[in-house]
Amino acid sequence: MSSSSPYHPNPFMEHVLLALLPHFSLLDRDRTGLPADIVETLQSYGGRTRVEILHAALALAFGMAALDTLAQSVEGDLSPTLRLRYRVCANAMNRAAHGNMTALNRRLACDVPSATAPTVHPADDLTDAQVDAMIQQAKATFDACKNRLANPPPAAAPPRPVKRVRDSALAGIFAEMAATERPAA
Repeated sequence: MSSSSPYHPNPFMEHVLLALLPHFSLLDRDRTGLPADIVETLQSYGGRTRVEILHAALALAFGMAALDTLAQSVEGDLSPTLRLRYRVCANAMNRAAHGNMTALNRRLACDVPSATAPTVHPADDLTDAQVDAMIQQAKATFDACKNRLANPPPAAAPPRPVKRVRDSALAGIFAEMAATERPAA
């Protein structure tokens, strides 16, 4: 939304205006000129697209809410913990406003690049002989893979039976124990 384009109401802008209206109407009860003030304020941010306008509106809303919360935090009838909580909330809203301003500034800094000159497509960068050689090499690679799959490797030898070493070891130990006599106590 640039300053040269007139304001045309649409559902998006009406929603943004309704969301920002409470922040602008705190002191002014006459709401007839407020939409124009809000639009003028949003135009001062320089937003051109809906995303940029949304970032500007969020920065504005979070900034105004942070100021309101800070103003409420200095009231005398608040407990110290509630006063601290208000200030923490105001700080969080200030960070959100700053984050939206940073995002808006990044978007505004990234102008759409101008159209570049069309580049020549390198369709004829190889000679016919080079193309034929590459085709032959690809065919040879394909045939080598196909031949490898056509002749499967020989089957593996059947597994050898596993001897039960544990049983024979235990049998040997028991045989030794039986052969030796126990000394008399």
